[in-house]
Amino acid sequence: MKKIIGPCLIASLMSLTANATSSDKNNTTTPLANNPFFQDAKLDISTRNYWKYLKEDESQPKEVHSAWGQNVILKFESGYFADFIGFDATYTGVIKLAASDYFSTRALLYNDGPGFDKSNAAGFNKMGERYVKIKYALDDLKFNAKGGWQIIKNTGILTASHRLSQNSYLGYSGQVSYENLSLDAVYVTSSINRDAPDKVHFLTKDNRVIDNIISTGLNYKDKDLSAAYFYGEADNYLRRHGMELSYRANQHLTLGSQIYGTYALDDYKSMSASRKEFDNHAWHYAFDAKWQQQKWGNKLGIAYTRAEKNNAIGYYARHVSKNMRGRFNAMTSAGSDYMRDGELALSTATDYLVTPDLKMGLLMNYGQFDYKSNTVRTGEVNVFGHWIPKDNTFKNLSIFAMFGPGWSYKHKNRTPTLYNGDVGRAHNLAGEIIIDYKFNLF
Repeated sequence: MKKIIGPCLIASLMSLTANATSSDKNNTTTPLANNPFFQDAKLDISTRNYWKYLKEDESQPKEVHSAWGQNVILKFESGYFADFIGFDATYTGVIKLAASDYFSTRALLYNDGPGFDKSNAAGFNKMGERYVKIKYALDDLKFNAKGGWQIIKNTGILTASHRLSQNSYLGYSGQVSYENLSLDAVYVTSSINRDAPDKVHFLTKDNRVIDNIISTGLNYKDKDLSAAYFYGEADNYLRRHGMELSYRANQHLTLGSQIYGTYALDDYKSMSASRKEFDNHAWHYAFDAKWQQQKWGNKLGIAYTRAEKNNAIGYYARHVSKNMRGRFNAMTSAGSDYMRDGELALSTATDYLVTPDLKMGLLMNYGQFDYKSNTVRTGEVNVFGHWIPKDNTFKNLSIFAMFGPGWSYKHKNRTPTLYNGDVGRAHNLAGEIIIDYKFNLF
């Protein structure tokens, strides 16, 4: 029964809105049909075919992590009744196409069972969003808020990651804005992960329930400068500060910086050391510069992490609890790499517009840190292509592909494994293909 509630609800809303629009066209309008709640409503359908692959031997013998799935997303957005209140809903359906053992690390398919066996791989259905929205404006002062299940992306310390579905959160979010300034606030109590249909609690690393996550942020944006400071806390577990800056120096050059800091609170401090990412606090500092000229684009980033942990390699963890996604927009966002204690990381992204439809490029990351008289080096090189046809027949189609090798080291929970005092080497190969298509019903 649960699997058909979402599509039926959105289909009913679509029918009501379509009937209201049809009535308007036939000059038989009613006050209800003319109401902006229906007149301004939208229904989008999008599909995504996603394949992700990783072969690695860092913490075990060589294993393949692979998953392949297809989704369909129906997103309904109402207008506002009385220019004040509305309702949005999003249904996501995911079909499993293929999976290997350890498929769940790719976060595409539902792991419906214990362990990492490929027989657990399954599709799923969920209503990821269903919320009431309100808005109010007084001259240049504007207020927007949502209550219910919602996707929260780059608001305060929270974000969402789009695989075959996105993370969604249960709670409240809002923003007050005035000209170039805005103030965000978020309070959430539960989530639905991007690869599952189930409501779950926020959890500590030792699986204790976290009651809530609260966050706020102050933002400024004009044509050349974008700046954000945000603060938040997973209740009595971890507290986080962050700052992101982007400045357009001229028509070719854009400079950026991201600084993130996390502090341990009582429930974190009481955990066993084996569960912790760091002892008391962790910081990640990143700076980047982007040069764009006609068909060429080049972006260079440098980053440094401080995350001390006694007798082990600590690291900066992007998330402040299990079952949430932490805001992180530095170039070192490739998994959990390049954010280990004392690690200096370099990242580059180069792209070239081969044709008006096709962009190709190269992504590279390199990092190094010291451990017991060893300089540990990691890195990866990825070639990518992104085709977005300009022809009106395929204007909503997008195909992205990326493949490349990498090198790393043998480890246990990111602390190097030594063989006669030397770090053991490891290698990996990764790839992904994403095919998106979107169209509007009304």
